[in-house]
Amino acid sequence: MKHQLRVLCVDDDDTCELLSTILKFSDIEVVSAYTVADAWRLAQTEPFDLYLLETRLPDGDGFELCRRLHEFAPRTPIVFYSAEAYETDRQKGLAAGAAVYLTKPYFDDLALTILEFITNTEKSTSKSLPIVADSSGSRQNTSNKNPPVGSIRRRRSIKQLQSVA
Repeated sequence: MKHQLRVLCVDDDDTCELLSTILKFSDIEVVSAYTVADAWRLAQTEPFDLYLLETRLPDGDGFELCRRLHEFAPRTPIVFYSAEAYETDRQKGLAAGAAVYLTKPYFDDLALTILEFITNTEKSTSKSLPIVADSSGSRQNTSNKNPPVGSIRRRRSIKQLQSVA
């Protein structure tokens, strides 16, 4: 029986709902949490293939949650999707353990990034791919075993995203 892929989305209601709608076409379940406390409880009790975080949450800091999640599940990729677009925020996110830091409102980048991470993680059972983002939005795989991942293409349709998964 095939394992259903799962993403823990820690953000506001709108982002979690939109992500859930897009990813259900690729048979990926999105579980929503709106606070640090709820996200931490879910992460400790349920398995996830990827964590998606916002930096500002009602009860705490997304960077601190990222550090905790990275220590708790170091092989699970973490992606920040935030309205905080300063370079210092991106650096804090990557230093906290995130693999990628994307800024809102580029939802197409987010959906494609999640699908690529989950697809690559599913293919590689030994460990998740260490990918980092630079300020131009392009990503590089820092592992010598895997080829670099190119720039994210914008404006992909749902049908194109489905073909990635």
